[in-house]
Amino acid sequence: MPSSKDHATVAPASPSGSTSIDHATGAQTVDRACELLRAVARGGAQGVRMLDLCAHTGLSRPTAHRILRSLQTAGLVQQLADNRRYALGSGMFELGLAAPNPIAQFPQVRSTIEALAASTNDTVYLMLRSYDDVVCTWRAQGAFPIKPNVVPLGERRPVAASMAGLALLAALPESDAEALMQNNRPDLARYCRMSFEDVQRNVHEARRQGYSTGANAVIDGITAVGMAVPASHGRPFLAMSVSAISYRIPPERVPELVRLLRRTAERIADITGCNQAT
Repeated sequence: MPSSKDHATVAPASPSGSTSIDHATGAQTVDRACELLRAVARGGAQGVRMLDLCAHTGLSRPTAHRILRSLQTAGLVQQLADNRRYALGSGMFELGLAAPNPIAQFPQVRSTIEALAASTNDTVYLMLRSYDDVVCTWRAQGAFPIKPNVVPLGERRPVAASMAGLALLAALPESDAEALMQNNRPDLARYCRMSFEDVQRNVHEARRQGYSTGANAVIDGITAVGMAVPASHGRPFLAMSVSAISYRIPPERVPELVRLLRRTAERIADITGCNQAT
């Protein structure tokens, strides 16, 4: 059965003809194209199957194929020759070079993240919220020789499928966090080891503590501690996590990492203006 997303909500025709209908149809096509681009971005370099794109977006195969073909023509999407999956095209990179960075004073923020990695000797991730996902906007690695490359730079994943994302959820109003968790629910198994109930429990605990922490939550043998960057409006969009092989972060080390994360979060809030009233 076709998804409800495949049925346009047609605006009433204007007295002069079908202009309003064309406008509604065109706007819906743009919305679908944007949703497909975000779903393709989640797949990273290995790409996403058409089947999974349709399942994620609710679009029928003919509709998804038609839009993807147009995106391919524009260079925004490519179909990989070896597995026929869809991945972002070079046109997205070209557009990205001209786009403003959503994180104010990013070079200073990047240096602050690298300083945290140097002080902990572990891997630090900076995650940016984007719709129902988080995007890894920077990754800094400390001096410890075993480095857990859990999340590549630029990877997009459900907000509930990372320790930094859980910290973000805990810092949001409960109704907003619950809606995001429900939206992420179908995709959790693909991106982490947590069940939906695990996510709910971890978010509840992070809300109580002011930080998230967990072992084996994303990858077996890896432990991480996460914290959101405070925002004056109460809806933070940045979060960090310190990640390492599990014996590097025993329970007795967590308070020290929380202290360092909190200091770094406050520094980033000052740099970006996140903590200033608007």
